[in-house]
Amino acid sequence: MTELLPPCTNACPVNTDVRGYLAAIARRDYKEAYRLIRASNPFPSVCAWVCPHPCEDNCRRAGVDAPLSIRSLKRFAVDAAGANRQPDERAQPTGKKVAVVGAGPGGLTAAYDLARLGHQAVVYERNQSLGGHFLTSLPTYRLPREMLQKDVEEILAAGVQARTGINVGRDVTIARLKEEYDAVIIGVGLSESKGLPLPGFANPGVMKALTFLHEANTGGKPAIGSSVIVIGGGDVAMDVARTAVRLGAGAVTVVCLEFRDIMPAHSWEIEEALAEGVSLIPGYGPVEVLTEDGAITGLKTQKVKSVFDQEGRFNPTYEPTTFQTIPCDTVILAIGQGADNSFLYDSGLAVNARGSLETDRKYLSTSLSGVFTCGEVVTGPGPAIAAVASGHRAAALVNDYLNGNKTAACEKETQAIGALPEKVAERVPRRSRQEMPVLPAGERKKNFKPYELGLDEEAAVREAGRCLNCGLGAQVIPEKCAACLTCQRVCPYDVPVIEGMAGMPVEGCQACGICAAFCPGNAITLENLDEKGVTSAIASLGGAKSLVVFAERGTCADLKKVSSLENVLVVSLSTVRALQLQWILSAFENGAAGVVVAGCREGECRYAGGDELLKSLIGRAKNLLESIGLSPGRLYYCLPEEGEDPAGLIAGFLKECL
Repeated sequence: MTELLPPCTNACPVNTDVRGYLAAIARRDYKEAYRLIRASNPFPSVCAWVCPHPCEDNCRRAGVDAPLSIRSLKRFAVDAAGANRQPDERAQPTGKKVAVVGAGPGGLTAAYDLARLGHQAVVYERNQSLGGHFLTSLPTYRLPREMLQKDVEEILAAGVQARTGINVGRDVTIARLKEEYDAVIIGVGLSESKGLPLPGFANPGVMKALTFLHEANTGGKPAIGSSVIVIGGGDVAMDVARTAVRLGAGAVTVVCLEFRDIMPAHSWEIEEALAEGVSLIPGYGPVEVLTEDGAITGLKTQKVKSVFDQEGRFNPTYEPTTFQTIPCDTVILAIGQGADNSFLYDSGLAVNARGSLETDRKYLSTSLSGVFTCGEVVTGPGPAIAAVASGHRAAALVNDYLNGNKTAACEKETQAIGALPEKVAERVPRRSRQEMPVLPAGERKKNFKPYELGLDEEAAVREAGRCLNCGLGAQVIPEKCAACLTCQRVCPYDVPVIEGMAGMPVEGCQACGICAAFCPGNAITLENLDEKGVTSAIASLGGAKSLVVFAERGTCADLKKVSSLENVLVVSLSTVRALQLQWILSAFENGAAGVVVAGCREGECRYAGGDELLKSLIGRAKNLLESIGLSPGRLYYCLPEEGEDPAGLIAGFLKECL
């Protein structure tokens, strides 16, 4: 069965519950937001800084105004959750042992999963510290190392053991590990930069990207000159160029085969590099490194006619007589990565024609029973979150193997919810996207300090409140629906379809809850409208003379201020238009001294329409209160004017009631 997911979650390689953790941020429950992030990703702190966020590229909010700032919100949640986090649950020990070769995102994820399943997971890493490319390749201005350390510490706390400074293939062989352990996972990553068999590229002044980054990121200072050329058009090339700028190079130029519009680097990486003074020459390929008396003097390049052939394969062709020579004294190659195959020594593992490890991409198995693979050594270069996903799958397959299950671990089939209908997108209130604040380019390029400053709490809550809650729309209870057309009449988005009974197309329903509030047969439910939670909260009054405030999450009423008032119970709703008459009456039945409905000012409401319906509901409630001898004045519709403080108005009403 195919699971229907929000496009953000479906686009994430590990299917992170984006919708869930944004809702938690909107209600200021940061511990829960962190729990939901980490539920599918043991590197929440790292990914909060460096994930290329495919979730944002697929956000349906883009059809209204702009996609959510999802990675920025993830970072806020990780920071706001603090250090007091719940320890991971672990199964009873199984007595099985698994060796994991490589402590990058794939290997550590696999080890983490296996440890939580009760197996003894031991990671072998040739570096002295864990983290793989996170540690050696990502510049510290992009990823502060304390963020990596937080995630690594939590992985080790789950029971993973680490043996660092051990080079598998030299200090111990795969064959030996296979004898000592019940299974082995190879997650060595792609740690070698590719070279070019062209004239002059054997010169000592030509460096490779990963070697350069490793030295720069581990406290060294690579020997670069005053004029640096970086060859390559991907994210690694941008990291190299921006690192060279910070190391003091007077001029840094990126040369790549690809034309500007098809460069593989993410657009924001290119824009940030350009802002920091990096020059870009796209559409030119290297021909020769020029030297004089052994010193590099320039790079000869040739203009590219096309990068791909008619079948879409990478097959560059060049303009036969168009060349350009670019002066420089340093060249750094960032044209791709490969595996360091030294781990294969005396392993008995089969290799392909290129001498690389032969592996089954579906089952992640090798030619030796009990030896599996994960990460980029299987999938090829890609984002770290894809390596995390591969680590999860490898752990599941190894767990099956250890339990005698020879079938592949089942991968669930998922499908994204369709695009937002145009008629709905037109009616969703526009709200400005909260962008990540950053240091000015002229300031940040002077050092390796992090330049993204993070969202403050109010900006994060506002931004999380922009989420459309895709897929949490209204559900109709067939046996209760009388096809009375009420839902169709009250829906601000014209979503309900009546065909024998009401239907709520998932692509259009905004989960505002107005239809549920006004359905005379109580035939409509919403997953994000916690009716049991609302009634339970009201019942908790227990006759206390308190004030009950019904307010919309993350919008008009400042719930943080209101919640801090004494004798106040705040009941937050997806929208106050979803308020139900029985909740108001129940509050008074349970002893409330007064009830406040906190309305939205123009332009602040999360959902469109429903104002007149809400006023009508409040009018009905006041009439009922009067009919049973209670003062209608004990029910207050708080709709602040521009400049008025909702919390102050509510505090004033509280004094009157008590």
